[in-house]
Amino acid sequence: MSGPFLGINMASGALRNFQRAIDTAGHNIANVNTRGYSRQTVEYGTLPALNFYSKGWKSVGQGSVITSVNRIRDQYLDLSLNNSQSQHGKYSSLATGLKRIDAIYGEPSDSGVSAALDKFFNAWSGLGSNPSDAAARAQVRMSGQVLTDRVRNRFQDLSVLQTRTQSEIQGTMDQINGLAQQIAALNTQITTAAASGGSPNDLMDQRDLALSDLSKLVNVTKENFPDGSYAVYASGFTLVQGSQAREFPNSYNATNGTVTDGVLTYTLKGGALAGQLASLKEVETQKGNLDTLANTLRTQINTPHMTGINAQGNTGIQFFNDVIAGPQNGAIDFNLSADVQASPNAIAAGLTGEPGDGSLAAMFAGMRDSSQAALGNVSFGKFFQDAVNKVANDAAYADSALETEESIMAQISQQQQAVSGVSIDDEMANLMKLQRSYQAAARALTVFDQVTEDLIGMLRR
Repeated sequence: MSGPFLGINMASGALRNFQRAIDTAGHNIANVNTRGYSRQTVEYGTLPALNFYSKGWKSVGQGSVITSVNRIRDQYLDLSLNNSQSQHGKYSSLATGLKRIDAIYGEPSDSGVSAALDKFFNAWSGLGSNPSDAAARAQVRMSGQVLTDRVRNRFQDLSVLQTRTQSEIQGTMDQINGLAQQIAALNTQITTAAASGGSPNDLMDQRDLALSDLSKLVNVTKENFPDGSYAVYASGFTLVQGSQAREFPNSYNATNGTVTDGVLTYTLKGGALAGQLASLKEVETQKGNLDTLANTLRTQINTPHMTGINAQGNTGIQFFNDVIAGPQNGAIDFNLSADVQASPNAIAAGLTGEPGDGSLAAMFAGMRDSSQAALGNVSFGKFFQDAVNKVANDAAYADSALETEESIMAQISQQQQAVSGVSIDDEMANLMKLQRSYQAAARALTVFDQVTEDLIGMLRR
């Protein structure tokens, strides 16, 4: 049979429950602007009924108990947002890298390589029309110097960008390892709290936030375990397993967009790291294009030029600097030959050296539109312009993809906020309901206390 203090126990228990629910609502309001915070709710359950016999078995309730404090989270939305953030990170870093390359080229412009190529061939055309004109020969040397300077400077700028991109890649890998350590540490705290029967909701929010930040750097998946921990896989590499975090592979191949730990190779499909590797690949490609352009100019100009006789009566003179044998140097030191730098009279306009012989100059002028096998059967200008256009087109595509991912991210974030976010209006309404409930429980406790006091007073008589 229920005792005289059952009502007091029920009312006092209700007071404690409502107080904790009020505390939870206050916790929600306090974290309304906390990034990654998930709204928490209190779940109640009834205590087992107390059976007693009075002309048959009867039951009387014993009040309520808090069964759990839950955080409101949609795992599907989390997964979708992480995937979208991964693609956003990829296209964001890729678009940034491609725009840097495009800015280095600065095409079309009077100070660009394309304009220098045009002026170079125009100067040869002028010399071919008037091979004995000293001013025309000087113009050829000046236009050649401008061309080599611009090609060499663009190559040097790309080399600086290459180093910068490599540094950013290493920085991203360091961030990945830092977040992996953070997730592993939170796994340990969460499993410890869960083992003691606690609800580590705030720790789980911090862990999900770290995973969200990680997804911006590399494409990730996770696997949940019964003890409350989860494993994290970055591009298939096991990055976090319980309380252990593994070092992310720092050996990469920009051409293939992969990293390797020395045993297995992992393909990066998303995140800022994938975009940075793609940017580095394009930088290396464009440096190769400038190497090819410089070496082809050397070969196609120097070979005929060495057969001509210049105004000094000399033959076998190179126009551009080049090696006699072995692999060419490319754009890194592309320049006029020492002879041409010393005097424009070292330039050969024709094969005979006669004042009216401009055959070589005319042939060089005709190379403006001639196809070069070493350049894929296109002209010098077309080869360079195609390289520039590819960068611009790829940058435009990355920008378009980035805009699409931003729209997707915004939509998913809104859905996630609707589920997990804190609404001040809802929390205030809930607080008012809890306040009324608390007041009612307090009033019931007062009644039960008065009844018990009356009962005790009757027993004393």
